[in-house]
Amino acid sequence: MKRSFIGLLALGMIILLFGQTESFVVIYDDGFDGEITASGDVFSQDALTAAHEFLPLGSRVELLYVQTGKRISLLVNDRIYDAPDLFWISRSAADSLGIYSIHPTSVLYTVVEGASAEPTAVYTELFRSLGPNLESPAADPCNPVLRSERKDPSAAKRYGVQVYAAAKRMDAVTLSRRVQEEFEYLGYVEKTSGDTGTLYRVIIGDFDSLQSALACYWKLRQDIPEIFLVEK
Repeated sequence: MKRSFIGLLALGMIILLFGQTESFVVIYDDGFDGEITASGDVFSQDALTAAHEFLPLGSRVELLYVQTGKRISLLVNDRIYDAPDLFWISRSAADSLGIYSIHPTSVLYTVVEGASAEPTAVYTELFRSLGPNLESPAADPCNPVLRSERKDPSAAKRYGVQVYAAAKRMDAVTLSRRVQEEFEYLGYVEKTSGDTGTLYRVIIGDFDSLQSALACYWKLRQDIPEIFLVEK
């Protein structure tokens, strides 16, 4: 009884001190693997993603599981309904927090990024008159997405920051030029084909270390929120 009281008191102190909100999580059923989420991404149990009833799609939340002291940042990219105090989270996210129960588990969360935030003046100028960005990170944007298999497996890895995917080549070329003028980072346009047709991706940098790519990422991210790392 005394131990339970102390635990509740500690939980209350955490909420007061850090402004976190109590909620519950359940783990996605494996049957959802490969299904399309509300944001258009393909759901994967390996991705660090979550579903929520009303938090903006594209926002990021930090979950804290008090029992283990572990915390993780997740991308909200799916919807659930009639459950305002609940998150569905991927199995990878649950494993990272140390949650293995099939029942709802209490956590604390904080919204760390909101997709509804007003764009900066720099963002507005960069994307002026351009078409929409057709790709966004499905999981942790700092975990590099492998774009293509290296012809020489022994070759050193190279990294870049993807800032845009356009349907029109001229839009991609225009943004690449504007980013170079604003941030002094060189970029290039990569043409690719997929289920949605031809895309033109704008990749910034050709870095030989993950640390250099991350430095670029953090410099750009405050003005271009939907960017993510790629491995070449």
